[in-house]
Amino acid sequence: MELKILSMNDTIGLVHFNGLLSLDECAELIAIGRVSDAKPSVVVDGASDAAYETSGRCSTVVAPSADMYPLILEIRRRIELFSGISQENQEPLQILHYTRGGKYDIHYDAFSDGSPQLKNGGNRLLTVLLYLNDVEYGGWTQFPHIMANIVPNAGSGILFRNTDAQNRQLRESLHAGLPVTNGEKWIASIWIRENPYITPSADRVGQVVRRKL
Repeated sequence: MELKILSMNDTIGLVHFNGLLSLDECAELIAIGRVSDAKPSVVVDGASDAAYETSGRCSTVVAPSADMYPLILEIRRRIELFSGISQENQEPLQILHYTRGGKYDIHYDAFSDGSPQLKNGGNRLLTVLLYLNDVEYGGWTQFPHIMANIVPNAGSGILFRNTDAQNRQLRESLHAGLPVTNGEKWIASIWIRENPYITPSADRVGQVVRRKL
């Protein structure tokens, strides 16, 4: 399968691409998401580590075991080749589902200074989002500081940088998942740390840690 670069933005190293997943593989990931025990997506406060649901994030999420699904292991391998960073630094792949009205308001993926999450492999250097279906309308990934809107299409995806040279939150990486106005949206996501990822002792499967704005 040939990877095709659709567009780039140097400010955050944003790469919009197509071809990392086939349409059949997208469908397989959606099927995995449907049969798995998905939970409402939550936000974990970077300072207190307390988890909570919020109206600013409306979706469900599951983190299937890579040991159970060979496709997930293969995706991790492909991302390692694409990013040039070892699989050891990858957090578990997550599958997220947004129904009509589903969204994730503006946020950073990187952690703020002093966050307890930094103990689990340092900060999140990169985000990889893989779009698994064609959304009827809405659900774009928006980067307001660089005036970029990515339309989710099956088989495409984006990679972007979350941190600056000091591994602190990169201002321009601020982004949002705009509301799905028609249809549904399925994505898979992987975050890549600066060091090998350490699974938290208190398992937070299905929880995505973000800064609340």
